[in-house]
Amino acid sequence: MFRYLRRPTKTVTSEVDEELAVHLEMRVDELIGRGFSPDEARREAIRQFGDVEFTRQYCRTQDLRKEGDVQRGLFFEELVQDLRISSRGLLRAPLMTLTIIVTVGLGIGATATIFSAVNAALLQPLPYQHPDRLVRVYTDAPPNKFRFSVADYLALEAQQTTFARIAGYTGRAMAFSDGRTAEQLTGKEVSWTYFGVVGIAPAIGRDFTEIDGRPGSPRAVIVTDSFWRNRLGGRADIVGTPIRLDGADYTLAGVLPKAIGPLEQGQEFFTAAQWKTPPRKGPFFILTIARLKDGVSSAVAGEELRAINRRIFPIWRTSYQDEKATWSLMDLRAYVTGESQTTAGLALAVVALVWLIACANASNLLIARVTSRRRELAVRAALGASRGRVVRYLLAESALLAAAAAAIGISLSAVGVSLWRDLAAGYFPRAHEVALDGATIGLVAALTGMSALLLGLIPAMHGTGGPIDLSLRAIGRSATGSAAVRRLRQALVGSQFAIATPLLVVAGLFLTTLSELGRVDLGFDPHNVSSVIVTLPSAQYEDGRVGAFWDELRRRLEAAPGVQTVAYADGRPPNEVNNFNNFDLEQFPTPAGQSQPVTPWVAVTPEYFRLLGLTLVEGRLLDERDAPRENIETIVVDRVWAKRFFPNESAVGKRLKEGGCTTCPWTNVVGVVSEVKYAGVDKPDQGSVYWALPPTTRLRYVLIRSGIESAAIVPSARRILQELDPSLPFSSVATIEELTDQSLQQPRSLSWLAGTVAAVALVLSMIGIYGVMTFYVQQHAKDISIRLALGANPRGVLRLIVGQGMTVVVLGVGAGLLAALALTRLIASLLFHVSAADVVTFAGAGLLLAAVGLSACLLPAARATALEPASVLRNE
Repeated sequence: MFRYLRRPTKTVTSEVDEELAVHLEMRVDELIGRGFSPDEARREAIRQFGDVEFTRQYCRTQDLRKEGDVQRGLFFEELVQDLRISSRGLLRAPLMTLTIIVTVGLGIGATATIFSAVNAALLQPLPYQHPDRLVRVYTDAPPNKFRFSVADYLALEAQQTTFARIAGYTGRAMAFSDGRTAEQLTGKEVSWTYFGVVGIAPAIGRDFTEIDGRPGSPRAVIVTDSFWRNRLGGRADIVGTPIRLDGADYTLAGVLPKAIGPLEQGQEFFTAAQWKTPPRKGPFFILTIARLKDGVSSAVAGEELRAINRRIFPIWRTSYQDEKATWSLMDLRAYVTGESQTTAGLALAVVALVWLIACANASNLLIARVTSRRRELAVRAALGASRGRVVRYLLAESALLAAAAAAIGISLSAVGVSLWRDLAAGYFPRAHEVALDGATIGLVAALTGMSALLLGLIPAMHGTGGPIDLSLRAIGRSATGSAAVRRLRQALVGSQFAIATPLLVVAGLFLTTLSELGRVDLGFDPHNVSSVIVTLPSAQYEDGRVGAFWDELRRRLEAAPGVQTVAYADGRPPNEVNNFNNFDLEQFPTPAGQSQPVTPWVAVTPEYFRLLGLTLVEGRLLDERDAPRENIETIVVDRVWAKRFFPNESAVGKRLKEGGCTTCPWTNVVGVVSEVKYAGVDKPDQGSVYWALPPTTRLRYVLIRSGIESAAIVPSARRILQELDPSLPFSSVATIEELTDQSLQQPRSLSWLAGTVAAVALVLSMIGIYGVMTFYVQQHAKDISIRLALGANPRGVLRLIVGQGMTVVVLGVGAGLLAALALTRLIASLLFHVSAADVVTFAGAGLLLAAVGLSACLLPAARATALEPASVLRNE
């Protein structure tokens, strides 16, 4: 288009100058005829004409504008003509057209879907007021980032000067009852400043006030919009009235708006915390966030945090001895995002590579199409079409293909975004914010433009130009094309194999990881073990009633048909442990100022060991004598814990101080049992500690081992609980096998994504090499027939053709393996029991790709050896 706008400038200028010069000369001649001298006549003619330069510029402007309008009209007219002719030509090759549109559309749609997720999680700011000023404050004890204790939080609140406001929160599950039914809901206990820090105002009612946070004040709660609509009928007049949570009345202070942030997502309610000054520094359960004051940098705030920590350390030294641990802060968005950067970046790179493979494959098909049409294009050139005009015609064809692919891509990404919001909510941050927004549409537009260029420009530049007479003398199917075109097509196919190789390697590594995780020994037989969480509200159950309730529940459950054993605990394998406790060994005390070891501590009833089938290695198990004690004076450790801390001697009889308490009585190891996974299937086992579950514990996991399928036990257990107390919810029902399966959700999703993408890349690469070799056979049919007619061995012809194709495959796979060796290091943290440079996976990927390439080369080669030389030569 710009060429057309520039062309008329010189022509119009010269025409205007020529016309003005003719008018002046005519006037000069007329004045000379009247008796003027030539010089006088010219001066007089110019004077009479007026401002010649103004007239010249005016005429040039008018003529250029008209010429531009004409040229633009011609351009768009020719463009419409090109599009119409291109569409007819593409419809005459429906299989090729459909293949290009679907494959490129799949690449665009997958890339757009993953980008929308990456954009929501990593690129977009948090949906809070001035999110760049929000930080998370934590206890920094490398490599761990601990939460705050109440002592930490109250000290920070009283002494800090660099934050506009701080807030703390912790997760809390509570039973909501409407008088008829009860259900366990997930929420948070938050400081009264919480919503002020994140900048969310209730849509109905009020925010928490300082009075709500004072110990002893009436309890207050703010609920989400979904809670308000689904459980409270959406009534505005209910604000200010009590609702029943855990058997106690909480005044409904307000209702949040529909639009909430990632910290509030998935929660149903927020109760106002009333934290009292504790007698010791632990436990550490408060996640602290803060808003920096305007003009205060993170560095300045960090210095103040470290100074406050140094000041309060001596106060709590008796319960916390880690002198090297300090306080620090991080951007809140980085905390929300977590470790998803690697996963998101990998997923985006993978789908972008698939898009590149699809474009390379489509370019290959179009190069073959253009090569077979060289005579047609040469006729156009002979009739006066410039090379640029022919290139524009071919680009119009690729633009139609890219636009159709974009339509498919948009449709696929709309479906993909919806699936992502539903399926990835459990393990990908801000999944609920993923949307087909302006940024994603912009990416689709950019991918469409680049696809059009990749599909059209390379084939157009290599399919046009050159001597017209040679192209005209070429007869359709016998034209072999230039060596440059053949090399280009081979390079495109080689690049497909080079890209597919690392994708296949990554898929293999993830599948191996998933397989290794599936083979992890949990330490017990999870079959027919079901579990449920039951919570006794303190408002309804005083300490004296708690033990009696648990005893009666266990008695009734054990009497149910099919039940073999019932036990209680405050956690359940493989990754639900609620207490990671620090301790100091008497025999190997932690050096002053150093961090004490931390391992999972699981509170259990004596039946727990028998239910899981744990083996007693030495010593004794916990029994009824250990539970009523005020302090933790007896523990049982597992075999991993014993070997870690006492590798050369027995752990039984050893003593320790738990929880950083220096004034508490010694805790004695009375037994060693076989190990069980508690911190996750994919986490290294650091050893676990078992202690007796106190009789007054109100929240318990009820574990049931049955002799029949777990699904048949759950209804009976639910009925028994309802008979005992209809107000108690029956929540988090799951078998251990289901929990184990859920813990593998992320590696399974990564394996599925990588495997699917690798399969697509493999198929596209196979199509690419098959297309190249088929076209090679078609181009060289005459040469092959001459060889066969002169007595060439068909096997030799077969080796020649297969060798041509396999050279491309081997070079592409070799380059891909080198690239994979460098790229797989980025995913090492996502692998389990497999090296990022695993020889078996690399060799398997290479051999699989070579086998696919060989099979794609053999079919065209077999067709070539089956040619009838006489028939081919007769038709030439």
